[in-house]
Amino acid sequence: MRRILLFHLCLLLCILQAYSQNINEDFERIKIDSDIKHLYVGMDMSPDGKYVAISGNKEFPLYIYDWANREVVNTFNVGNWFAGAAVKYSKNGKYILIQQLKFVDWAPNKDKEVAFDIIDAESGKTVKRLDPYHAVCITPDEQYAIALTADEVSFWNLESGKKEKSFGVKKASNGLAISPDGSMLAVSHRVTEEALARVPRYQKDKKARKAAAKYKQEITVYDANTFDKKFNVNEFYDIFYKLDYSDDGKTLFCLQIPHTNAQATGNVRQTYISTIDGITGEASRKGYTSSATYEPDFKLSDDGKLFGLVSQGYPFLELHIYDAETAKMKYRYKQSWRLLEKNDGDYIISDSRTTFVFLPDNKNILMTMGNRLIIWNMESEN
Repeated sequence: MRRILLFHLCLLLCILQAYSQNINEDFERIKIDSDIKHLYVGMDMSPDGKYVAISGNKEFPLYIYDWANREVVNTFNVGNWFAGAAVKYSKNGKYILIQQLKFVDWAPNKDKEVAFDIIDAESGKTVKRLDPYHAVCITPDEQYAIALTADEVSFWNLESGKKEKSFGVKKASNGLAISPDGSMLAVSHRVTEEALARVPRYQKDKKARKAAAKYKQEITVYDANTFDKKFNVNEFYDIFYKLDYSDDGKTLFCLQIPHTNAQATGNVRQTYISTIDGITGEASRKGYTSSATYEPDFKLSDDGKLFGLVSQGYPFLELHIYDAETAKMKYRYKQSWRLLEKNDGDYIISDSRTTFVFLPDNKNILMTMGNRLIIWNMESEN
């Protein structure tokens, strides 16, 4: 028996060695704090490309990290949420928006309600807390936080902390995004009867109409100053959990997950990232899919040529990098538990809380991997 076990152990070591020699070799592991034994779960690059804001779980601080010089320049005791926070800089870097994460951060078929903190990026002081809300974004001029809860979209002045204006959106759900020029505001909501009436096939097929009313959602884009409706996106989607404009405003990305009664993949949870013309609202056929357990992180590179998306491989987490024009995958980074390896304190578990940023050269990626960071040269995969 001992010989058999020894044989299988040697075989496994050989497989792991061969795996590591042929997959994603050009990378660097980085320790931010040698004592950290918890996960890094949120990350975003400052607009000037100098710093990365990184959040950890189990009430660890928010780090401001100089990635080029490999040093922490500041730490902020904010959020204090056990599962950590998603992180996003405002357009000019004055504020950092942190969003509460949960270990089970999606309730099937239900709207999510979490806490949001907006902090001063220099001092770490909390400027405004919004709790609980479905979605929050900061206006490009950094004057307001726009918050979505129930059927109301409200504008909170970040200097005074007071709500100055609001408007209603019937049957609103989880999606909220403002265009980079501050002119348009996209809001997701359940499909209305008026929208269903505009589609000929739903007029004839009562069963399909009932299913769409129950399981589908749509997006309305408003004038961000007058709140007048500009247009509805010409497509119905699954349940929205995130909307986000590209930096140039030409694309609106939509993270959606089907209702459990409408999934076509059995027990495998599929997340879809759809794309919409950010100017006209025309739905595009181009999109991406992820099998991540949690709502996956996704980002567009600074030059707009690459699109990154976290997914769940088998058995390891993966980061997929696509050509943003064709939506064809170009690079793939497979994370692993590095079984049986003396790993100098690495702590990695099987979840989909990997987050990442494109570095300014658009050739390297900085990503979280358990309690470490990884800098990966994508072009080494060719």
